[in-house]
Amino acid sequence: MFAVFIDQVSPRIRYVLEELFARRLHCELTIYTDQAAYKADSSPFKIQYVTTETKDLPGFVVIRDNFMLEEQVDLYFTPTVGQFFLSPRAQNTLNNKLLDFHNLKTESNCVNQWLEKPLPCIFTSDSSLGFDVFAMAFYFLSRYEEFQPFESDNHGRFGFKNSIESQWETPSAPHVDIAFFHFLSAIHAEHLISRANVVATFDIDIAFQFKGRTLKRQIASMLRFPHLLLKRIAVLFGAEDAFDPSTTVVRFVKNKNVEHRIFWLCSKRVKGVNRQVNRNYAPFQNQLRAISKGHPIGLHPSFSLHPKETWQEEKQWLETVTEQTIEHSRQHFVHLLLPDTYHGLQKMNITDDWSMGYADNVGFRAGTAYNYQWFDLSRNSATDLVIHPFCIMDVTAKHYLGLNPDKAIELGQTLKEMVFLFGGNFTFIAHNESLSQQMGWKDWLPVFDNWANPYKSVDTPN
Repeated sequence: MFAVFIDQVSPRIRYVLEELFARRLHCELTIYTDQAAYKADSSPFKIQYVTTETKDLPGFVVIRDNFMLEEQVDLYFTPTVGQFFLSPRAQNTLNNKLLDFHNLKTESNCVNQWLEKPLPCIFTSDSSLGFDVFAMAFYFLSRYEEFQPFESDNHGRFGFKNSIESQWETPSAPHVDIAFFHFLSAIHAEHLISRANVVATFDIDIAFQFKGRTLKRQIASMLRFPHLLLKRIAVLFGAEDAFDPSTTVVRFVKNKNVEHRIFWLCSKRVKGVNRQVNRNYAPFQNQLRAISKGHPIGLHPSFSLHPKETWQEEKQWLETVTEQTIEHSRQHFVHLLLPDTYHGLQKMNITDDWSMGYADNVGFRAGTAYNYQWFDLSRNSATDLVIHPFCIMDVTAKHYLGLNPDKAIELGQTLKEMVFLFGGNFTFIAHNESLSQQMGWKDWLPVFDNWANPYKSVDTPN
């Protein structure tokens, strides 16, 4: 369906073309370096991705930036930044989609107002498109800026303030998806964009609020939270534990037709930020076995300075308890350091990672709401590791951004509309603690209900 002529070959070029056309659009892609063979191809969509346009060749021309031929990371490289306006054709398509979305009794108009303004792009050029859309996609998807020096936060993470996007006066948005839609509209192929989906994901950092602690931990917790003493005693003598995953996460997804996955922290160390209950506690293992039989799960690797010494053991323990192979993971505290984290996961035979997002802000860290395969810049090669980006997390909305439930719903709705327009997955993170509505999470359950339902009104119950 797509025929692309390139005047030079590189791993970056082949990766990004295959990622966008073959894997994202699920379309047949043929890449040519021979002009005669390209001319003879009968594909309905033909593209020249070249340094200089060849006049006697057919196809839409995208002028290639030399960045796509490089083999290493330039520690001080910064792409040129520009702006573009969506074409009338693209605007009309999006307005029709928004009408469909708004007819479902939603009331947000933030997105359609924003789309009328100039949108940011990188790798500007004098071509008809105005920028190299493929270089832009590669820059974001490869997380090029995370291979350059940056000032990490107190957990050693790459934060939103480090990103090139933070310098733009625009809302957080899937900039790669928007730019690619703009390109597809220019060649009249925007109808190939896939339908959006909602994916609810849950991290089980502390399976029980009171149960599963040693006597020493119980005493320490009593001294730290004396106002919870009566609740603690009641639970220890048989009352329902508020954090229990079966009555928080499982109950939440039971009546919802939503794709979901549950990640379990299984650290045998229970200090610092790895404060899971004792993993040898029988009710914890029973819960894990029962839930894993009816719901897709993954590993939540512990926050560790020496992951090679801990993650493999945690994965093996989880596989033993659940009697299944574990191939999905998400980093605890979304502690993602490239390329080391992904190299470690690959050695553990993890095939899918769900850590691509910010802890300190909402948005699209890799510029996309689509799943994609990771390109390892340190080895200049594509990999089979599939990345599942998320765009909003409960802790981010409440603690980092200081939002109340109504504002969290509105923000989630805006992000959801963007995904609805440009495709991919509206993937969010919640925790069993926040679903319990305990420990400061009162009135937040309607937020997660709204996030999990793509067509629910922004209005919250009184």
